[in-house]
Amino acid sequence: MIEEGRRREKRWLEMQIRFLQALIESISTPVSVVDASFRPRFVNKAFKELAGCREWSDEQGVHCYQLAFGFEQPCAELGHSCPLPEVLAGGRPVVVTHAHRLPSGEIRHFEITGSPLCDEEGDLVGVIESFRDITARKIAEELSRRNHDILEQRVAERTAELVKAKEEADLIYSVIPSAIFTVDMAQRITSWNDKAEEVTGFRREEVIGKKCDIFALRPCTTRCGLFSEKKEKPIMGKKCEIRTKDGSVRIASKNADLLHDADGRVIGGIESFEDITDRSRVEGMLRAERDKLHSMLSAMGHGMHILNRNFEIVYQNLILREHFGDKIGQKCYTVYKQLDGPCEVCRMRQAIDSNEIQRTELLMSDGRYYEQSYAPFRDVDGQTKALILLRDITEEKAFQAETMRAGQLAAIGELAAGVAHEINNPINGIINYAQILLDEQRDGAPAAEILDRVIREGERISGIVRNLLSFARQDNEEMEEVAIGPVLDDSLALLRHQFFKDGIQIATHVVEGLPPVRANAQQLQQVFLNLLSNARYALNQRYSGRHDNKRLEITSRLVHLDKRPYVRTTVTDYGTGIPKEIVNHIFKPFYSMKKPGEGTGLGLSISHGLVKDFNGFLWVDSKVDQYTTMTVDLPVVPATPA
Repeated sequence: MIEEGRRREKRWLEMQIRFLQALIESISTPVSVVDASFRPRFVNKAFKELAGCREWSDEQGVHCYQLAFGFEQPCAELGHSCPLPEVLAGGRPVVVTHAHRLPSGEIRHFEITGSPLCDEEGDLVGVIESFRDITARKIAEELSRRNHDILEQRVAERTAELVKAKEEADLIYSVIPSAIFTVDMAQRITSWNDKAEEVTGFRREEVIGKKCDIFALRPCTTRCGLFSEKKEKPIMGKKCEIRTKDGSVRIASKNADLLHDADGRVIGGIESFEDITDRSRVEGMLRAERDKLHSMLSAMGHGMHILNRNFEIVYQNLILREHFGDKIGQKCYTVYKQLDGPCEVCRMRQAIDSNEIQRTELLMSDGRYYEQSYAPFRDVDGQTKALILLRDITEEKAFQAETMRAGQLAAIGELAAGVAHEINNPINGIINYAQILLDEQRDGAPAAEILDRVIREGERISGIVRNLLSFARQDNEEMEEVAIGPVLDDSLALLRHQFFKDGIQIATHVVEGLPPVRANAQQLQQVFLNLLSNARYALNQRYSGRHDNKRLEITSRLVHLDKRPYVRTTVTDYGTGIPKEIVNHIFKPFYSMKKPGEGTGLGLSISHGLVKDFNGFLWVDSKVDQYTTMTVDLPVVPATPA
């Protein structure tokens, strides 16, 4: 029984030892057991990782300082702290610190705690050592020490700066050109600089400790706006009126903000103000002059732009805003001409460089003519800029062109009248002589066919001269009942030979019995001649020679618009077509798709105006490289009641 009890006790002790070993083995703190001869008897897994050895046994015969730190002598002999001698000597726990350089070169700091290990009789046989990595704490302590030193130095420097800043602030406060004062939470004045004395006439000793409304035009009856939560701070540029000591009223521009203590609590307020009475009076005069100038420009129909040296529009008046939209910040050459760079001849540059006014006329991107004046001036920012006045002269140019055209037509009429007599007399003689010769020929004679052709061609020449003379005679511009068919025939007669020479095929379909329209025959013929000429130009641009698709279609029929009868005449060519982005501009004066020298840009504009005078409509339908159809709708003359 006794023997069995001893065996159970031994097994229980062995289990306890294995449990303690497993427990020590699992903790993350390096632990070793060292005997009095500096030889380790037990190390846990964490200690092995610290020592850099995967396998170890107490039979290897190494010392603790060799295993832990790779030293060849005890730590104490090398000047390092070692807890073992002190624990063995005193029999009590000892804590030391140790700096260890790892194989990687990194220095780690450890706090080593040594505790006495006794046998069953209580005799000291060794030391249990545990290692705690205190590198982060050491670094923090060192940083704290350094920061403390730096902080003390910074505090000393900052104190000196604050003392100097206070002296400078006091000096600035006294000499600054703005009136400045401070108030406490009860709105009592706590400071008052020299400029405040100068502006208001109140001396410092007269206002310190008194409410700040002492110089207000109307004393505050509610809580001060500076301390109101409804007003955003800081308050900048607020205009107000103040009353000076002598009773005069001045206009001031005020800035204000709250004062806070070190903890962020509001302890008062600070205000600065400037006397702007004279400036306000001058600004009022300038505004009145500006408004007067704007009114004058608007009354005269002048638009105004201001350009800087970078070709940027920095100002525009209402007239140009309505014409072009808001173009502030855009380049003038883009707005005026839709260019990517400055104009080859820049009037703005010429005006600034020569310091002289430059004038010109310009067809701008909106399809209208403007008279432009460029005047250089120095702006308030010190930069030299150009003021541009633009006056829309499109109607004037169109009127001048129409007047010139009328004069040309009158001259053509006079010339045609003279030429007609010179041509008609010989032509009539040729026709008569050919008729006499034809009458003398027997039927079937070879010369009969030639003489008959001479008579027909002579009569055709006579008809062309008669139509030309009729078209050029514009003295009768009264409206009358006009049949569309004959006007179309006369127009085609003047151009038919050119169409034949260009290889243009003409298809005409005019419904018989169309009712008459009210118009001027010569002016309506002018409209059709313009449409036919434009169609011929478009066909020749697309087809340089003869082509099956080089054709022109003319139709005239009766339609109803808003339950009212109209005669609709269309001229359709299958030429180049008109791009969508410019189709709305073709009826504007001076807008032309033709090459320079081949058109004036007035034909469609004048034609549109004439059709409008006839109470009709001229409109276009077109697709690029497919077709263009010009449509003339003219109201039918109402039938006379029987």
